[in-house]
Amino acid sequence: MQDRYGREVTDLRISLTQRCNLRCVFCHMEGQPVSREELTAAEIEDAVRGAALAGIRRVKLTGGEPTLRTDLPEIVSRIRPHVEELSMTTNGLKLVELAPTLRAAGLDRVNVSVPSLDREEYRSLTGVDGLDRTLAGIRAAIAAGLAPVKLNVVALERSNGKESPVSSVVRFAQSVGAWVQVIEFENVSGRVDPLVYRDLHSELGRLTADAASRAFRVDHNRLHDRPRYTLEFDGAPAVVEVVQPVENPAFCMACHRLRLTSDGRLKGCLMTNAGLVDLYPALRAHASPEELLPSFEEAIRRRRPFFVGPETPTPLAEGALGAAALVPGEARNLPMVNG
Repeated sequence: MQDRYGREVTDLRISLTQRCNLRCVFCHMEGQPVSREELTAAEIEDAVRGAALAGIRRVKLTGGEPTLRTDLPEIVSRIRPHVEELSMTTNGLKLVELAPTLRAAGLDRVNVSVPSLDREEYRSLTGVDGLDRTLAGIRAAIAAGLAPVKLNVVALERSNGKESPVSSVVRFAQSVGAWVQVIEFENVSGRVDPLVYRDLHSELGRLTADAASRAFRVDHNRLHDRPRYTLEFDGAPAVVEVVQPVENPAFCMACHRLRLTSDGRLKGCLMTNAGLVDLYPALRAHASPEELLPSFEEAIRRRRPFFVGPETPTPLAEGALGAAALVPGEARNLPMVNG
């Protein structure tokens, strides 16, 4: 199913909770308004069944920290029959005990946040001395077969230790067989402190240019048309993907995501809560997938690229510049491993 800008919606990002066991300075909490409500495992499954009717084929579980849900294995096992791929983003602190169970339940792979490989900086950025547990969790995820494991590192100015964040994380990733995903810090209104953003935001242009010049292979992730570079690093191959959303219209125009907040609202864009569609009452009433479908259709209809203001004409409706002209990756035969 496509939105009014010609963007096919195939991915659903589900926030399971707003609770977290870290206090990361760069956390955007999926841009969700504060709420203590959480959907049950059965309600999450019902939502995914409705999403599947709307063409959703891939689901990523997020938070907060999704591993704080004690019913996480049940959630995974309920969702898995309805999607082609099921993945999760986590801080890794509980993966040592959970990775084998989640893999057995049907989880395909994980992204693990690695703020820094410098112990003191990890503590400073997250408020917790958790680096050893995160690294052990990464190894446990790889051993359990949750591959490819992607290490998410937010690029921060004057941060990430004495060594370049990319260099240090890439070196660790090589040693364990993981990929690296370098993410630009996003200034999500109401969630990120503007002063922290001003001090720590690092533009990724130089990093991208350096990676491109050294890569012997370049792919693109279909989600956001993100470049993925395979390059030689210290004599061995390394995979580095760059997530550069800030002031990047091409990133928005290749967005195939819909979001479900932990309190049951469909959200079209990380950066804004305009146009939310409340699925919660229907889920509590045990609505069928067919009864939920109109809500997904409405949420998709309301989606608009973040750089497009509400007064801007819809490209496809007005015959202006269409999405295809802004999404070079859509014409390619791209690998199907998403964010």
